[in-house]
Amino acid sequence: MKNLIRGHLYQLKRDNLFFGCLAFSVAFLIVSIRIASLGGGAASGGIESLMSTFLGGDFVLYAFMLLTANMIAEAYRSGVMKNIIGRGIPKKQYCLSVVVTVSAAFLLVMLLSGIVMGVLAGSRSGLGTISYPAFYALSVIARILFVMAHISFAVTMAILTRNAIAGVIFGLMVPNIPRILEMILRFLKIRVDLGFLKISTHMPSIYEASNDLSTFWPCFIVLCCYLALSVFAGIRLLKYQDIK
Repeated sequence: MKNLIRGHLYQLKRDNLFFGCLAFSVAFLIVSIRIASLGGGAASGGIESLMSTFLGGDFVLYAFMLLTANMIAEAYRSGVMKNIIGRGIPKKQYCLSVVVTVSAAFLLVMLLSGIVMGVLAGSRSGLGTISYPAFYALSVIARILFVMAHISFAVTMAILTRNAIAGVIFGLMVPNIPRILEMILRFLKIRVDLGFLKISTHMPSIYEASNDLSTFWPCFIVLCCYLALSVFAGIRLLKYQDIK
């Protein structure tokens, strides 16, 4: 697993799309700073600003999903995937190593962005405090699972389609299947609430922080189920693929 992760890191260093994702994250940070300076965000303490930035950045995550799908598609195009399978590397380890590597890269980028935001906010209004530390701690865990699940969607769909664009599009559609089904059923005048299957329904909001931590249980269950299902599907698809 360690050697695979090292290989993925080396691949990222040589991937122009990775540097494009970094540039996009910098643009996101600049926009966030601008919004904070114009709105009430400037009054937030440094710690709260750090956490808010780290727990955000969905558009940056989508860019990293494209990066993930492109890594898989490039592995097929270049013959790397054939070499990996031919060398007897466990397919489970390969799938997990991609998910872990790209997820860690994204989380590190968002952490650095959060530190910048925290320093800027702290220079204006002090470090401040977090009123509900347990809520934020569990929110960080939920965010990590959220990121890994979405990166895993991109891996699985890229393995299925062997195409970067199709992989990221289908990777974004999978977690929104309950919403899509609701829209279809609503068009057919059938009222069904699938909110319990939606990731967005259970994700914690920092604007609703409190001492009530009971909502995290369904959040963790849904995220872990999506993550486990996606990883399992990716491994099964890779296992029975005819790689030439």
